[in-house]
Amino acid sequence: MASRVEFFFDCSSPWTYLAFHRIQLLAHELHFKIDWKPFLVGGVFNTVNDSIYKFRANPIPAKVDYLAKDLEDWSRYTGLKILWQPSVFPVNSVRAMRGCLVAGEHGLLPEFSRLVFESYWRDDLDI
Repeated sequence: MASRVEFFFDCSSPWTYLAFHRIQLLAHELHFKIDWKPFLVGGVFNTVNDSIYKFRANPIPAKVDYLAKDLEDWSRYTGLKILWQPSVFPVNSVRAMRGCLVAGEHGLLPEFSRLVFESYWRDDLDI
């Protein structure tokens, strides 16, 4: 039986955008199956990390600079273009994530998710 990895993701997250591409390469290289798990990260923030909203309202300049540099470093490392601040940020990803669920029912979730991730994080489109 092939090994399986659960991959929880929200297309509104830059970190899961980066991981989304990497996990597929790893799955191919290490021969495991991916169980795609779309979810709403905003719901998690509301429950366990509501300080994110305070930070967005009153950002700490040094932290913002570090986050931008870290994201730029990971972008360079992965070879993926990623915007630091898309024009719609934060984005409401509810409809996009519902689309992921429907795409999953038709075996199209990885391709659909890739298009959503790239539309938002690379092409600066509202998802």
